[in-house]
Amino acid sequence: MTRSQLIRRVLFIILLLNILVTVVKLIVGFATGALSVIADGFHSIIDSSSNVIGLAGLWIASRPPDDNHPYGHRRYEAIATLAIGAMLFFVSWEIVEGIIVRLTEHTTPNISPLDIVIMAGTFFVNLAVVSYETRQGRALKSDILLADAAHTRTDLFVTVSVVISLIAARFGLAWVDIVVAAAVVVLIVR
Repeated sequence: MTRSQLIRRVLFIILLLNILVTVVKLIVGFATGALSVIADGFHSIIDSSSNVIGLAGLWIASRPPDDNHPYGHRRYEAIATLAIGAMLFFVSWEIVEGIIVRLTEHTTPNISPLDIVIMAGTFFVNLAVVSYETRQGRALKSDILLADAAHTRTDLFVTVSVVISLIAARFGLAWVDIVVAAAVVVLIVR
């Protein structure tokens, strides 16, 4: 397999795992009404979208040189990496809107112990993704894999924060959900 094919394979595996994590987070988030989980679910949608952008960028970058691109199309990988950053800013805005709605409607999430366990499970999926993608990014010298792994690394902190907010909400501290959702925005923007 060529370098581009290997990178695409890694991104496709990560895409499937991100879709799984996204579905789980959104189901738990909408079932419980926990804003931090919904925000994390939207963040995971962006993870999946960034994998799709990465796959498309790599497909374009792997094309051979032509008259208009005598040195090849490899720079498209960098453009795809920048697109991932732009998508992160979009999800930040979505979360801020959710925080505003929560503050104005004064709703409280309904959290069960199973919801907490499920969200904790997504941490271990993301941990495996970070480890695998970082190893592959270094081995293949791929900026896009390393950038995506760094992005997913922030998901680990987000997931821990979300689990803490769910535990707090379970004990009647619903305001922690809003604070954690705001912290998610700060981490994403950073």
